[in-house]
Amino acid sequence: MARDDLQFLFGQFVPRCRHRIDKHFVDYSTLQYMDGGSVHLHVGDRGHRLVGRQFWSCFSGPRFAFHVAAPQESWPHRYLAFRGGLLDRWKRDGLFPIAPQPAPPGQDSAARFDLLLVLAHRTDPYSRRRAVLMLELMLTELAEARANGPKGGKISASLAEIDRTEGAIDIDALSARAGLSARSFRRDFRAATGTTARDAIIHRRIDRARRLLGETNLPIKVIAEQLGYSDVFFFGRQFKKHTGATPALYRRSRES
Repeated sequence: MARDDLQFLFGQFVPRCRHRIDKHFVDYSTLQYMDGGSVHLHVGDRGHRLVGRQFWSCFSGPRFAFHVAAPQESWPHRYLAFRGGLLDRWKRDGLFPIAPQPAPPGQDSAARFDLLLVLAHRTDPYSRRRAVLMLELMLTELAEARANGPKGGKISASLAEIDRTEGAIDIDALSARAGLSARSFRRDFRAATGTTARDAIIHRRIDRARRLLGETNLPIKVIAEQLGYSDVFFFGRQFKKHTGATPALYRRSRES
């Protein structure tokens, strides 16, 4: 295979994806895109909760696992698999692979990905060349957002902070660290992810609560405090709203 070649292997749009992926990607890579909903993603031993419109990549090396996050039952999923020498240049240029990243604000990423899939499935040389150029353009735009995008890059950093923060999160402080006013931060966050910062924080708390309830013997009140709740009863109501079970019932179901 030529050094600058790229071979498209397979890809599709799954409007209501319920698949559970858990594997090593051997000898090929993928670009993944979710156009809403919520997904649990693990790359090796690092976990992420993706909310809204998000890109990420899979590639040879670590184990990748991802599936829909409760309480939702499905998510709109697009992906494209490929391999070839061109990947080496993209790696050198910092275009690939990519960590989970919000879609660039103001773009119809779903429509663009759909066109990419159409072109990648055609067999004529002009369509294949257009697909290669379109994929490289998408990766370049994502890299640009990471490097200096006033919205995409900052919101991506805020999502990473939400993901790694153990206790309570102050949205005003989060917006200040992003260099945005609280109003601009809330607007840009929703535009980039399809959800509010408050909902993203709640989803992260509920995820941690599930893990602590299932893997530790900590009292529920202590778990609530660790997650930043001052009222254990409010924690219980919010947990039940998102999981369908009280914390105590959820813990018992894990023990059985």
